[in-house]
This record gives sequence, C-alpha cells and structure tokens, in this order.
Amino acid sequence: MQSKKVILKSILSYQGLTSGYSFRGKIKHIHNGGVRVIQLKDFEDNYTYIGNDCYLVDSDMIKSKYYLESGDILFTGKGTNNFAIVFKNTDDTPTIASSALFVIKVDQNIANPNYVAWYINQSKVQNYFKTNEAGTYNTSINKKTLEETPIALPSFEVQTKIAKIAKLHNQELVLSNKIRELKNKLTTTQLLNSL
Repeated sequence: MQSKKVILKSILSYQGLTSGYSFRGKIKHIHNGGVRVIQLKDFEDNYTYIGNDCYLVDSDMIKSKYYLESGDILFTGKGTNNFAIVFKNTDDTPTIASSALFVIKVDQNIANPNYVAWYINQSKVQNYFKTNEAGTYNTSINKKTLEETPIALPSFEVQTKIAKIAKLHNQELVLSNKIRELKNKLTTTQLLNSL
C-alpha cells in the first residue's frame, strides 16, 4: 500500500504543537529540584537519545501542563541541527522541555511518534527545513514551517516496523562507535606499552 502525503499539522493530537517552557534568565541546576529540564545540551550520540545529566529546577514555578508524556516528540527548532527525538518517561520525575525545543504531540491512533521523529530526521525533510529556515546567522524553524512539514504516512503497521528497524540501526551505530573507540584505546595502550 502506498503511503499518503500529509502535513504534520494534520496528524497532531488536540494538544498539538507547543514551545517548551520559557525560563526568565539562565536555567540554574537545583540539586534537589523536583522537575527535570531537557535542553539542547542533553541530546547525545547524534541526537539519538537524551542524556542523564539534565538539570533539575524548582517544581513550584512550573505548571503541570508543561510536563512531557512518553511519546512526545522534541524538536530542535534553533540552530543548524533541526532533529527530532521521542521522549520516554524513565522514572517518576516530571520532565519539561526548554524553550529551545518544540514539543510535538501526534495523534497516536494514526501516527507512531517514533516513526514521525525518524521521518523528520531524514534528508528530504531536513532539506525542507533548510529552504524554509528564518535568520542568517542564528537560523531557526518557526512553528508555521514545522506545522507544514510534509510527512509520508504509510499504514500504522508499516510505521511501527520502520520505527523498530530505525531504532535497532541507531543502536548498532552507537555500539559500532563504542567498539571503534575501545579498539583505538587498546591499540594505543599496546603501542605505548611496547616502548
């Protein structure tokens, strides 16, 4: 079956597409803060996962409507790397996204968030962003451009299969990089020991 062409806006849930939480001033880490904040610095291994060193902030000032849910897609709208990554709840700590990120909530009855994030990261969509970005030095993708992102939408079953294969492929790349690093260390150590 052929996949249909849709725009991102047409597959969003009623909560839609929002900006992350906007802090007044610099985000400061509070050791026993009750809310985790995901920032651009927390994206690791070529934007394939969120690291464990997220800042914590005071929970009193943040309304629960900003809390992320598993399946929310985080999109980097600022800078040259306009990638998407799916948020997964790993513990009970409420988590929010910083204002450098867009939070995309797709209707999970028709679209698999992992597939949508994968598709956004492909060169076809990346080229769409490059031709529609605003700004000269500090480029960014605005909300309207993001909402109109063209998405190829196959059946839900096919989306799920693609998302699963893409995840395994990313894991393979991460492991390959780790193996290469370890081999380099081993070789260097052996050569130094032979001196």
